[in-house]
Amino acid sequence: MDFRRWFYFHQHNTSSLNFLLLVTVLMRAISLTTPLRLVMLDVPSPTVVGQEVELTCSFDLNGDTLYSVKWYKDDVEFYRFVPNDWPPGQFLPLGGVRVDLSKSKEQSVYIRNVALETAGVYKCEVSTEAPVFDTVSAKKSMKVYVLPTEGPKITGRHMKYRIGDTATVKCTSAKSKPAATLRWYINEKPVGPEYETVYSTILHDDGLEVSCLSLRFLIRHDHFTNGNMRLKCEASIPRVRYTMSDETLVFSELQHVSGLHISRKSE
Repeated sequence: MDFRRWFYFHQHNTSSLNFLLLVTVLMRAISLTTPLRLVMLDVPSPTVVGQEVELTCSFDLNGDTLYSVKWYKDDVEFYRFVPNDWPPGQFLPLGGVRVDLSKSKEQSVYIRNVALETAGVYKCEVSTEAPVFDTVSAKKSMKVYVLPTEGPKITGRHMKYRIGDTATVKCTSAKSKPAATLRWYINEKPVGPEYETVYSTILHDDGLEVSCLSLRFLIRHDHFTNGNMRLKCEASIPRVRYTMSDETLVFSELQHVSGLHISRKSE
């Protein structure tokens, strides 16, 4: 007896309740053999304000028919790809998410002009057609960074110092998110933390942050080379390869001061 005859026989020779139980068991058995698999979810993080990012959701249907791919940010749907709809790719307006429909397909969605509000938890959900209606999903977080528009600034230095003086200078970063990590150098040599004082991060109304780091040390003869000493404060943001610095040249009081040289450079 083939499956269709067996199914017909049981449909007409069992009670309605038993038949429903039988159908449930059969559907469960089919679902257990469904090969739908989510291979990889890629959500770039961190990303930088103003950039375009591609979110990728790779899946393997293994013979099943795709019903839909849906994307969510913080559990709110913003994009879906349904092959049987027209157009297949559809954007559902959501604050902070600007989808480029011309590039987005069934396994990827492009978000243009990233903003701070774009940060969040993204979920890809893939579903197959009848009779199985299987669904798989995965989540990943996206962080959004704002890079400083300028380098850090050194304040509080004098034009000249004498041996035995105590120098106290302060470095302040430009606004960013997260706050930049600051580090002091004397004549290109890193300064030990025992000479530094870290201040609390300053949070601005626009969500951006500023960091401050002071340097206090006793001036020795070996700090000067040819009568001058170079102080540098370096600001960096990890994971995005951002580094900028501010440098100032100070002089020994015993040497004639012809001027002060300040430079800012991006590395």
